[in-house]
Amino acid sequence: MCGSDKRALLYQDLTDRVFGFADGTWNLYRCAHCGGAYLDPRPTPLSIGRAYAGYYTHQTQDHPIVRRKGLPRTLLHDSINGYQNWRYGLKRSPSSPLGRWLLLVIPPLRSAADAECRHLPPLPPGGGRLLDVGCGNGGFLMLAQQAGWQVEGLDFDADAVLTARSRGLTVRHGGTEVLDGEHDRFDVITLCHVIEHVHDPRSVLCRLHSLLKPGGTLWLDTPNLDSLGSRRFRANWRDLDPPRHLVIFTASSLRKALRDSGYSAIHQHWRGMSVFEVYAASEAIARSGTAKGGSYRGRPPMHAIAAELREMMQPARREFLTVSAKKG
Repeated sequence: MCGSDKRALLYQDLTDRVFGFADGTWNLYRCAHCGGAYLDPRPTPLSIGRAYAGYYTHQTQDHPIVRRKGLPRTLLHDSINGYQNWRYGLKRSPSSPLGRWLLLVIPPLRSAADAECRHLPPLPPGGGRLLDVGCGNGGFLMLAQQAGWQVEGLDFDADAVLTARSRGLTVRHGGTEVLDGEHDRFDVITLCHVIEHVHDPRSVLCRLHSLLKPGGTLWLDTPNLDSLGSRRFRANWRDLDPPRHLVIFTASSLRKALRDSGYSAIHQHWRGMSVFEVYAASEAIARSGTAKGGSYRGRPPMHAIAAELREMMQPARREFLTVSAKKG
């Protein structure tokens, strides 16, 4: 990520214990210069597709933050919709106008609702263009389209592209190279859990910088190697996810990569409600060797609740690095 060849072995002989699609073992090294980590050896661009067979982005179902089940959850579900309708111009139903006020006093839920909408800025006069890189099944593109954005997507997974297109979306198969020759096109570009999957993060960030209009916004979300969960679960941490996660950033290494790629006004957001899923899956890996079935089923234990509260106060230890940056 930073070009340094100084490193230390972090974990050896990692296997695919999240989805179980990929055979083999991998080593994860931590860079002595920037603190980020990377797989070595790692799948090649030609072979990496084998690690995504049956990946979750092939599904057409989009999962809500809170399921509408029982009176308390129904209230929260409808309040989230009401807040997002007010804040981002969505038209979700059923919704409750109380959400505009209720979520103000529940910071984790409000943060999760903002992150689901990827902290979209106000629409520019005359409309705005948005590109989602690694759009998967197109769930976020549909949300942004509902908010009034003109949307396009990219994904290197052919099955995910077919799923997104079946929903009536404009999605191209491949990486940023399919947009070669285009510049200053988009007001917003988003990457949700994408940058950790690419072979050359710096070149991707530079290419996206050229695709943004002056003053445009890049938004991205990626696992944090220095998170509370990473330190707690170590080799059993769900977001190691070899061999799909080729690189894993820290807060400082991500900021450096963004600055070196020409971005400014870098701002970290809090993605609330992220601890529970990762902790449950990590505990399942530690317990049984697989993340399958790892869920708290809406009843997180106290140590996970405590971690969620600690995240709010410790940005560098959050489970995910959720940042926005500007093209100057």
